[in-house]
Amino acid sequence: MDFVPVLVWALLAAALVIVMLLASWVLRPHVLQNSEKTATYECGEEPIGPARIAYPYNYIVYTVLFVVVDVLTAFLWLLSATPLRTSQAVVWQVLLFILVIMFGIGYAVRRVPETILSGEETLRLYRQAKAAVADSEAGGTE
Repeated sequence: MDFVPVLVWALLAAALVIVMLLASWVLRPHVLQNSEKTATYECGEEPIGPARIAYPYNYIVYTVLFVVVDVLTAFLWLLSATPLRTSQAVVWQVLLFILVIMFGIGYAVRRVPETILSGEETLRLYRQAKAAVADSEAGGTE
């Protein structure tokens, strides 16, 4: 019986998601898809290669680290705003929490290879795509 409000909120959240998805489908413009509409656009430049490229997933490590530090900051800010911060048990728990987070961040940073930090892989992929476009244009004009 204590979980009835939680169940009501969960049902309302699910209903809101469904209503928003249906509304976006109904309200979006329904236009015919032609080559002009579906063409890749790169800020007025001629596109080089396909729009969907293999993204180096190791960059996600930086995103995860940002989220972890952001959550850590939010928890510490909330703790600083409560009267619980003076309890010795809370101080030790917060220190343990910070140590675990810092250990995880240190581990993640050590696992990131140097090539990802320099961007060499991205430059190599860009140069390969540009060379392939130049080769196809040279082959098409002859």
